[in-house]
Amino acid sequence: MEEDIKLETENLSNQLRYLANKEGLNMTLLKFAVNQLFNKKDSVRNLYNKIKNNRLRVSELAEIAEVLNYEIILRKKP
Repeated sequence: MEEDIKLETENLSNQLRYLANKEGLNMTLLKFAVNQLFNKKDSVRNLYNKIKNNRLRVSELAEIAEVLNYEIILRKKP
């Protein structure tokens, strides 16, 4: 059964950590996988700072989703 996750900016760090954990990764391994797949050199600290300061780009979220094998879907609110 597939699970929908509604991301919330005030809780994004915990939500991403939860999703990574479901895939057997911690945030360090997740960022390492993103760096390898997308040829980047960002640190885990940089990722945490971006999330904390609400500066995470959609493209960076899409890279994380790709590594975790999720897709981003925008849906009109009911």
